Amino acid sequence: MTTTVFILLLIAVVIIGYFISAYNTELRLRNLVLAQQDICEANFDKMWKVIKQISNVSDTYLEAFKEIYPKLISGRYQGKDVAFIMEQNPPLDSSVLRQLATAIEANRQEFFAQQRLLVARQREHTTYIHSIPACMVLLSAQEIKITIITSDYTENVYAAGKENI
Repeated sequence: MTTTVFILLLIAVVIIGYFISAYNTELRLRNLVLAQQDICEANFDKMWKVIKQISNVSDTYLEAFKEIYPKLISGRYQGKDVAFIMEQNPPLDSSVLRQLATAIEANRQEFFAQQRLLVARQREHTTYIHSIPACMVLLSAQEIKITIITSDYTENVYAAGKENI
């Protein structure tokens, strides 16, 4: 009789141990997905702040250039034959625009990498809660809804199944 009790007790400990392990794994995966969603949100915010900051510098530069440029050339050609005048006016510095383009590309690549990681972590969680034997002990575990940033254009292309460029 003591052997049977011992075996039953051992089975109970194994089942309870597995339940605790499955619960902790699901909790860890859920928290990873939720944390990654927060990272994506923070990364998106950072991306737009960087772009806005650089573009604000660019906008400020362009506005100042628009204001200064006419003053530089105004009144110079009154009473002169413009066809014979060759003058070098200050060029628009395109380095700010190159910096903006580089920042946009780099930040969007980083954001894409974070979103890809979010999708992978969600898939890992979903696979875990639906796989046997975890699904038998995690009856109340729900799939995690995540937000993927996309565009109307992309959604329309996927809805139509065509991209006509």
